[in-house]
Amino acid sequence: MLIIFSLNTNPSSVSEIETNSNINSNECLEVLEKGNMINLIEGIYPVIVYNGHSYFIQTDYMGGNKAYICKSKKKLITN
Repeated sequence: MLIIFSLNTNPSSVSEIETNSNINSNECLEVLEKGNMINLIEGIYPVIVYNGHSYFIQTDYMGGNKAYICKSKKKLITN
């Protein structure tokens, strides 16, 4: 009888998988309203987690208005 044990060093870790889906303005607004910010990259760009995905958000100014642009979306999976 052969028994194989698989031990993960961190069983509660999460990885990201790149997705090629476009993010429309309605989805971006929903992410901004309902998502949870997890960190800031270089103190400027927030990463927001929502509905099993992480979103990279870019902020920019258009005239006098601050704009939030959802640049990328990654699927979160457990290891």
